[in-house]
Amino acid sequence: MKNETTQDQALDVLIDLMEFYHEKLFKAEYEELTGIQVAQFRLLIQLHNTPMLPMSTLGKMLYISRPYMTSLVDSLVQENLVERHYNPHDRRVINVSISEKGREKLLSIRNRIRKQLKCLISGLQESDLQILCTSGKDLTGVVSKIH
Repeated sequence: MKNETTQDQALDVLIDLMEFYHEKLFKAEYEELTGIQVAQFRLLIQLHNTPMLPMSTLGKMLYISRPYMTSLVDSLVQENLVERHYNPHDRRVINVSISEKGREKLLSIRNRIRKQLKCLISGLQESDLQILCTSGKDLTGVVSKIH
């Protein structure tokens, strides 16, 4: 049985990281920084990681309702950031993929977020930056095991 104290501490760390993430990146100016809505950004990231997915699967992965998913994909198709692909064997299945313009948009957003974060960490000491690098790599390795 897991040590509840350690598990509780791990949960608190994850919640603290989520709060930091939202406090520093997803304030009111987030859309101004990225030029797109948070849901659009999350969808593009998912399609960048998995090049083509059915709309229904994307909706489930992102916890987005079917009507909102349709609207979201419509808006991204209009901006040429994603493409719809109809299944010739089943017209009810609509696959979505990220376009080259979508990949470029994602890279641009990543660079703007990187620039903002650079300002945030510019006051840290070299030793703190080393801790951040080491701990960040360790944390990424552990959270990648969570399903």
